[in-house]
Amino acid sequence: MDFFRAKQAGVSADFTATLANAPDVFILDEVAKYGFNSTISALFYDPTQSLLAVGTHEHGGISGEVHVFGQKRVHVKFTLTRKATVKTVRLCDSHLIVLDSKNELTIFNMSEPKARPVGYSPPGIVTVLETDPCLDWVFMGLQSGEIVIYDIDREVMAPFRIPNYWRERSPKARLLPVTSLQLHPKDVGTLLIGYLEGAVVYSFKQNAPLHYLQFELPPGALGSDTELAQIRTTRRPRLSQAIWHPTGTFICTTYEDAVMVFWNPKDGSIVQARTIQDAYVHLPGNLPAQMLDGGESISIRQPIFKIAWCSTNNPDDTSLLLAGGNSMTMPAKGMTLLDFGSTPNTITSSVQALGEHLANPRRQRVLPTPTQLDVVDFCLIPRVSPHYGSTHDPVAIIGLYASGELVTLRFPDGAPLSPSNILHPSLSLAHPFPTRVDVSAVNRQRWLGMEESRKKGPEFVIGGVERRHVLRRYENRTIGLSCHPNGFVRIWDLGHDDEIENQGCLELDLCRVLQRGIDLEVKSASMSAGSGETAVAMKTGGVVVFRWARNKAFGRPSQDEEHATQSQTGGEVGEGLVDVRARVDPELKEGLLPYTMLDQNCGPIAAVKMSDVGFLGVAYESGYLTVVDLRGPAIIFHQNLSELTKEQRRLSIRKPRESVTEGVEKATCLEFGVMTLDGEEFSCLALFVGTSTGRVITYKILPQGPIYTCALSGSTTLDAQVLTLTPLNSTTGTRAWATPQAFAALRDGIKTPGILVAVTPTAAHIFRPAAARGAHRSFDKETPCITACVTELDEYGICLTALISPGHLKAYTLPGLKSLPVSLNLTHLRAPVILESGHILGWSGEHELMLNYIFGRGAVLDDPKVPADILYNPNTPPPPRPTISNLQWLAGTQYISTTDLDLLIGGPDRPMSAKQQMQMRQEAAEARQQNRAGSSAAAAGAGGGVFANMGKALQERTEALSFAGDSMDKLGESSAKFADDVDKFVKEQKRKMLWGGVMGKLF
Repeated sequence: MDFFRAKQAGVSADFTATLANAPDVFILDEVAKYGFNSTISALFYDPTQSLLAVGTHEHGGISGEVHVFGQKRVHVKFTLTRKATVKTVRLCDSHLIVLDSKNELTIFNMSEPKARPVGYSPPGIVTVLETDPCLDWVFMGLQSGEIVIYDIDREVMAPFRIPNYWRERSPKARLLPVTSLQLHPKDVGTLLIGYLEGAVVYSFKQNAPLHYLQFELPPGALGSDTELAQIRTTRRPRLSQAIWHPTGTFICTTYEDAVMVFWNPKDGSIVQARTIQDAYVHLPGNLPAQMLDGGESISIRQPIFKIAWCSTNNPDDTSLLLAGGNSMTMPAKGMTLLDFGSTPNTITSSVQALGEHLANPRRQRVLPTPTQLDVVDFCLIPRVSPHYGSTHDPVAIIGLYASGELVTLRFPDGAPLSPSNILHPSLSLAHPFPTRVDVSAVNRQRWLGMEESRKKGPEFVIGGVERRHVLRRYENRTIGLSCHPNGFVRIWDLGHDDEIENQGCLELDLCRVLQRGIDLEVKSASMSAGSGETAVAMKTGGVVVFRWARNKAFGRPSQDEEHATQSQTGGEVGEGLVDVRARVDPELKEGLLPYTMLDQNCGPIAAVKMSDVGFLGVAYESGYLTVVDLRGPAIIFHQNLSELTKEQRRLSIRKPRESVTEGVEKATCLEFGVMTLDGEEFSCLALFVGTSTGRVITYKILPQGPIYTCALSGSTTLDAQVLTLTPLNSTTGTRAWATPQAFAALRDGIKTPGILVAVTPTAAHIFRPAAARGAHRSFDKETPCITACVTELDEYGICLTALISPGHLKAYTLPGLKSLPVSLNLTHLRAPVILESGHILGWSGEHELMLNYIFGRGAVLDDPKVPADILYNPNTPPPPRPTISNLQWLAGTQYISTTDLDLLIGGPDRPMSAKQQMQMRQEAAEARQQNRAGSSAAAAGAGGGVFANMGKALQERTEALSFAGDSMDKLGESSAKFADDVDKFVKEQKRKMLWGGVMGKLF
């Protein structure tokens, strides 16, 4: 049967002979994954190792994951041992600490990512977790109000516990969970504990609370209430978070009613209480006039989702960053920054001066976020130090929306930062989640030259080292084009599990080109394989073409009036075309710059195709088809498909079946090719159009003087909507695409005999365009074809690869369309796309892309035999922790080191760590080796005879006598020194007692 199909198609050669005899080459490989299998739930950044950790939610029975990202493509995934959501993630030296929604504490070793993690189940529900990069302890606050401590180095529970101290203040309360934990930034012996009703300053040295901080609003105090009846009552809002000032000068507690209270940690008194807009809200005073008059009430505020007390390089120069806390009626969403400036000296400043400092910030600004979603969590990116609560000298902010998407802002001005070249592509796919991802095969030489040059943001994720990959495998690179709802298109190399030579990411800003902030959803994007020209089609209509060039206006913040006017309105090139070259980002020096925009007001775009020879095909949902010659640019064809004559419709192979959809006929796929059409004498550039009614229409693009024209050649009617079209050389079996080489050969009159492979959901067709009869093979009606492509394996040949519903891959010979004994399961992919190289890209998770390869070896991504990327660098340990100042020590603050804290928490019977045990084994092995060497030397010396032994004994006796004489002399000197030391010690103690009395009265 396949022989007759080949004869019907007019092809004598067999393009799949070698591949048909080797069905074992069809083995599925898992090449790469990008994105996340669910929405993001937690973030943490370690400035010491320069790594970013991202946790995800549990989704569809799939457990949450933790992704750790480093420089370039460094990425290691850690999967939880049970199905749960990642609540909290921390990077503590070489440990990755994860707390999930089922109260399981899991600790991964980043030095050995493939090693089995350590798990621990705390005795209760964990509500908050605290770590320190210089400590081996994990402090866990429980719902019962207790605090338990886990030793991550010894992998055991610490015997030390902190009871619920607030229970003494509120014995009748049913539930007093721990809501916040934070160690003092300079005094490791002090812990700030936040309960539901208040906060406690706890001292490890005294094993007792120092101060109880309970906020109470007296009658008449405004607080953040909006009802007059509530304002006239006594209120005790619930505490949500408690944090330290970067130097420990103040304590800030936030409450569910969006009030912030600042305390003096020395005596536990209130210094200031305020909201984002108002200060002194804890004092009874004047109420707003509209409340007293019974008019409009004050708008309700959002809760404060998170707060961080930041500082510059000087820890005393501080600012507060808040997510939430603004009015619900606020038109623009964003985070708030209260810049307090330099902290006054608490010794010389009065309480009123300190209150005024916190009531009147140096500046207050809103850091706007691009969308109308609330930022519910954020992660600060410190420049160097991991201390001071991970808020010291930040350079950027990564915000987490309620939808699980990310936004990156520069600190402190809040300017948006593009994630393209500072974050991993997986993180770019969450800025925000893409609505569509297209794929193009781009020539390697062309892609290597497409390194974008622009002003970049700070590069902060620069840790880790990639594992070794094989050298490049293919001449063409698989390039992904992710289309985001905010008008950005990001372009990067998906890779083939080989060495990616150009790891950069290109970014196209449609918002700037279209000059609007709404209706920015992208329908599709197409990139030329040879030139890199990219066409981006908008769902609402309009196509923007980008071309690689240098920006002549680079670095110009302002332009002259004429240029600015052109930038706003655009220059009319012709009917339907707008010159948008002036609408370029001034920070982009070289890259894909906007070239022209097609705007014909014909409705939404249905399909777009960018050729390698300077022509663009655009199809509209309304049925119109447009061809643009980008040399001008000029529109050379514009017509509705319904205007074709009935005579051309009669050229069909067979009548349309019932599966053909009724309604407006529109193009579903476009393809350019160079071949000799049926009945023609010479080859020409052709545009093949597959429609929703099952027709394949062929247009000839021919030169006519200085311009090109597009004319109808013919059409063929198939059985259903056309999915894919592939032009082939009927002699060699190679692709008959419109490449620059094939297009240039038309001048020499070189003929290219060709056929067209068309695939519909119900059948595959091979015929000579435009209207010749050919061969076909039908698919099962119950399992229609989803997508198909002509794939090629070097030295084996080509075949037609079809993905049959619900996701089974089948292969057919060409041109005989004989079924090959191949059946691969790809049901885990959604919206798959098959590439000519044999790669398949599809969605494997909620927001996760997966790249597979059908001519593989059975490789999987989580293979324990394959080494992972290197994350941890042992040569960069955490810097020493900041300590108390000299003034604090003189004031009587007792200094406690991390070693002292280890003794207090772990006790004297703390077991030895794995490192210590290994060190002891090494020392014991070295001692044994030295003993063997000494025994060998003694055995060698035993051959010296009796006189040698007598000489050795005499020498040892002489040395012993000299040592005894020296010891007696030193004993006299030591006795005299001891008397002097005792006298000095007594004088020093008298001086300290005097200073202690004076300083106690002063402070």
